[in-house]
Amino acid sequence: MLVLLLALLIGGLGGFAQVFTSLLSLAAGGLMAVAGFLVLWFVGRAIYHHWWIPRSQEIANPTAWAMPPRLARPEANPVSQSESPRQWTAETIFTALGEIDWFQFERFCAALLRTEGYEVVRKGGARPDGGVDLIAEKGGERSLVQCKHWRTWTVKENVIREMLGSMTHFQVSSGAIYTLSGWTRPAADFALQHSIALVDGNEMARRALARLSTKRLDEVLNLTVHHCPKCEAPMVWREGSFRSFWGCSTYPRCRGTLKHAGAR
Repeated sequence: MLVLLLALLIGGLGGFAQVFTSLLSLAAGGLMAVAGFLVLWFVGRAIYHHWWIPRSQEIANPTAWAMPPRLARPEANPVSQSESPRQWTAETIFTALGEIDWFQFERFCAALLRTEGYEVVRKGGARPDGGVDLIAEKGGERSLVQCKHWRTWTVKENVIREMLGSMTHFQVSSGAIYTLSGWTRPAADFALQHSIALVDGNEMARRALARLSTKRLDEVLNLTVHHCPKCEAPMVWREGSFRSFWGCSTYPRCRGTLKHAGAR
């Protein structure tokens, strides 16, 4: 203000205008510099903390920016090797099925089928093929399997119709849908008409208790170990300012990510 008054007294209106214009230019330049700094700061934090990786419950965008994490922390309450083996029951197996991630659930279903004499090929994961997660074969007969890790959603008739379309595409006569929370009556009726078996979480738990060893149950229902759906390498826990997630330990060769929670 003092500078403007001196310019007005000394140079009149012309001097005042020149000084005022110069001060405005300096102020505008300063504001632009501050704005540019803030933009660069925000972009830098976004890259470092993975703010732009999609929040899908499936595989995140493999082209998403992913800098190395600040720290990889272990899952809470890891099981000590000195602890005695867990005593599995049908109830604890059913509970664990709701706590594992969707990819672990798919691996669990495959392990269960293998104990029943099936050779199992994965078709789901990061590269789904025709709405089919697993192809199980025994005695020359193939069966398609969908693994629905739905803890509160029920299987409806449209899901059965999609399975029937996949069976037609793969030219097989039977299929199965493994889910946690059951199905509707129309879905059950339609599945019965087309040789599609429906298996809920309680049945899976009973079958697993009867056919899987304690060691195998510890492996497939381990909450502290996650595998990348893209390459099956171990995953590490990555911390972010807004969210955290499991990322492939082989990054940047593989950029698979995984949310711990399944569909609700």
